Amino acid sequence: MRSAFVLGNVGKLGDELLNVLLESPRYARVATGVRMPMQVAVPKLEAVLAPGTPAWVPDDVYLCVEPEPASFWKVTEPYVALTSESAAATAVAMCARGARRVAVLTPLEALLQLGGTSAIRDTDELAIVSAGFQRVVILRPVADDGASGSNGLLQAIGGGVVRVLASYMTPRALQPIRRHQVAKIAVDSLSGLADGVHIIGAERLRELAGDPLEGKQAY
Repeated sequence: MRSAFVLGNVGKLGDELLNVLLESPRYARVATGVRMPMQVAVPKLEAVLAPGTPAWVPDDVYLCVEPEPASFWKVTEPYVALTSESAAATAVAMCARGARRVAVLTPLEALLQLGGTSAIRDTDELAIVSAGFQRVVILRPVADDGASGSNGLLQAIGGGVVRVLASYMTPRALQPIRRHQVAKIAVDSLSGLADGVHIIGAERLRELAGDPLEGKQAY
């Protein structure tokens, strides 16, 4: 049974990620960073007041880099948001403490905005990759046409960032992938893939999620 520490779960993707972790039989213990003390009724969930970390060393770290949603009621989100820079710093610190695997998730809206920019910088992804984790999974469902082969993560892993813009110009490919599917793919990938660095771009993400139109009549 593994343990996990999740940070940055302030949006809809982060909500799904936390739910998948709590539902997963792989994890006996899950901690999440919070801005203020809060009562937790879920047995295997622990709220850790930021900027602290769990008293125990998690096996897996999940970092969700997504903007906080605007609240009409001006209610403060209890969870801790991550920026690109703070995600990298957190990853380096948790690896130094003994965490073995890390998954980084970025927003999915770019799947329907063809050409959106990534929520995390190449330099910060490189810092996470270079931190020393046994296994790194990065879900990066955006086009990366702005990346250069001379710097950043693209150079570090030999061009592993998936370029997806040209392959998403058909109505079938524009069908949305549910956030729950993406969160589950992240958890399954971090658990099941071999050690090393794995970049899951939009094309691979859609392959893993399956065709949303499969079995339906085409018009």
